Amino acid sequence: MNPKIKITIQFIFSHLSAYLLVSIPYFQLVMKDYYEGENAVFPLFLITANDGAAWTRAMTWLIPALIFQAILMVSFLIVIWDWFRNQTFGKQMFVLVWMRTVLGGIAAISPAVGSLEGMVFLIPEVSISIHFYVVIEIFLQSLVQAGIFLTLVNRGKPYTKIG
Repeated sequence: MNPKIKITIQFIFSHLSAYLLVSIPYFQLVMKDYYEGENAVFPLFLITANDGAAWTRAMTWLIPALIFQAILMVSFLIVIWDWFRNQTFGKQMFVLVWMRTVLGGIAAISPAVGSLEGMVFLIPEVSISIHFYVVIEIFLQSLVQAGIFLTLVNRGKPYTKIG
């Protein structure tokens, strides 16, 4: 199999797995009150399960959107693959976690929950603590994804150049 395709499949798998392993329990344990109930903040600007038709449409597009998101991220990783593959496990983890947590979250160029721009432009009901909780979720997803991905690509294999 073409190494770029294999890396892409492994990245998509690790991305979807991290989302399922982290986001579902994190929602139940930490974020649920921000989405549901009388003090919920997210329904002020996000589709939630409260809006059945919109929620169904969003859930239909969630997995395809996550797959496309993973493809966008791994496309950068493939460009730096030869350098990346020569790094220690710790540096590989750092790059993957930094890429997703910092670039994809905190430094994202959009007013999103968990981003610096979101902290400036979102409604005051989205408190700094909510931003912090979202950053923690992104960080945990990043750790899980990086762990799964690096386990898949590093398991007993020597360096493979993908030029």
